[in-house]
Amino acid sequence: MLRLIVAFAFMALLPVVSKAADMAAAPAVVAAFSAEKMLMGSVKSVSVADATKGTKSQIVVIGADTKTSDILVKETTTLYGADAKAISLDKIAADAKVEVVYSVTKEGVNEAKSVKLTK
Repeated sequence: MLRLIVAFAFMALLPVVSKAADMAAAPAVVAAFSAEKMLMGSVKSVSVADATKGTKSQIVVIGADTKTSDILVKETTTLYGADAKAISLDKIAADAKVEVVYSVTKEGVNEAKSVKLTK
């Protein structure tokens, strides 16, 4: 009878232990999302990729703290106008106000996830 009670008690705790394991994994998910950063500022310069020169697309943004940041613009980067419609990189000009969501690679490169023109 005691074994039966212990077995039922153990089975009753399984969902609690399982939930605790799920919660322990949650910080890793949060850490992945918190790796993204946001930068608001004005565009200092824009350069479009040129395969013949071996250059990549990037924008240089001057943040509110007057620090300049080089941001790599990849093919997967989404670019938006102030009206939230998709645009191409050539529509972003020097002195434009932007909001950039980016992440820093382990090599220290700032890779843009999205760039949005702001009013």
